[in-house]
Amino acid sequence: MTESEVRTRYLIEPEYKKSACEEQIWNNTLKNGKPVSVKVGNVYRWGSFYIELTEREKEELLKKDQVLLNDYEDFELIEMWDGGCDFWVNIVDEDDFTEEELEEINALLYSTEDDADEDDECYDETKMEINGWYETDCEYSLSSPYKLDKVVENS
Repeated sequence: MTESEVRTRYLIEPEYKKSACEEQIWNNTLKNGKPVSVKVGNVYRWGSFYIELTEREKEELLKKDQVLLNDYEDFELIEMWDGGCDFWVNIVDEDDFTEEELEEINALLYSTEDDADEDDECYDETKMEINGWYETDCEYSLSSPYKLDKVVENS
C-alpha cells in the first residue's frame, strides 16, 4: 500500500448547527404498476460521523461546500440529534405523474385504511410501511465548514 493509499480515521462534524442532513429514499408501486420514489429529508442541528480518508481525499473534502458522506468508501454515523429544523417529502420526477397518480401517491404517503376518515396529513414512517413503502437508501451530508479531528486508536 502506497503512502497516498493509507487511510486515516477522522471524526467529522459541521462547525455550525443546522448543517447535518439525512435524506431517505423510499419506493413503492402504484396500482397501475408504475414505480414511484420519494425523498424524505431532515436537517439536524448536529451530527457526528467517523470517516476514513486518504490524504488526497482529506484535502479535497476540506475544499467542498457540502460533502455527501455516502461518496466515501468508509464512513460511520455516530449520532445526529435535534432533528426537524427543516423537513421535506418530495416525489421524485413528480411531473411524470398524472393528477390521479399524485392523489394515489399522497394517499400512500399520508393515510391508511384505519385513518381514512381523519384529516391527518403528517409524515409517519409506520403509515408508509403499512402502505407498502420500503426504504432503499439513506444519504448523509454535511455543510461546510467542518471540523475534522484525527481519531487516536488506543492500543
